[in-house]
Amino acid sequence: MHRSMLTLTALLSLTACAAPLVDKVVGRVAGISAGSAAVKPAEGAPQIWFTLTGRGIKFPMSLISQRDGVNVYGSKDGSQVFLRNGMLIGTRGFGRDLMSAATPTPASLRAGIAQPRSYYDLDGADTSLRHQFSCKIERDPADPNHVSELCVADIGTIRNEFWFDSAGSISKSRQWMSQGVGYAAVERKDG
Repeated sequence: MHRSMLTLTALLSLTACAAPLVDKVVGRVAGISAGSAAVKPAEGAPQIWFTLTGRGIKFPMSLISQRDGVNVYGSKDGSQVFLRNGMLIGTRGFGRDLMSAATPTPASLRAGIAQPRSYYDLDGADTSLRHQFSCKIERDPADPNHVSELCVADIGTIRNEFWFDSAGSISKSRQWMSQGVGYAAVERKDG
């Protein structure tokens, strides 16, 4: 019993020592620093609505960082979403997160150019798994601003949906996030 308590104490001490280092590394990757906008977004920062469709949870997220074409949005509880031109490329704080994704550009989707997708998501044991999808584009004949992307991999089929504004930017979408979470809907709050 005594040895177990010592081991537990040592592990907790190491974890406490490593936490600032982990925060610093994650902050550098996301372009934020501890105690900055990641905790409290700037007043008037652009916002999105983020919906975990399988869980029926919808909440606002505010822009907290922009770096190398990636917009990082954060919620009040600290969870984060990474978007590149409206394409979901990562999440943090949702459990079985999307660690990264190689996605097509919005222009290629609108042009009907199918591209493969690669997703890295976490399983229940915090192991990153790679999924390579082969995709095709489907246009909505009733709405020229609505494009679907049907993708197939060894884990099954996913269907991402995108709605474009008149400038060709993604105004809202429904995108696959991970095996553990399912789909997420992203919509600009301004429209």
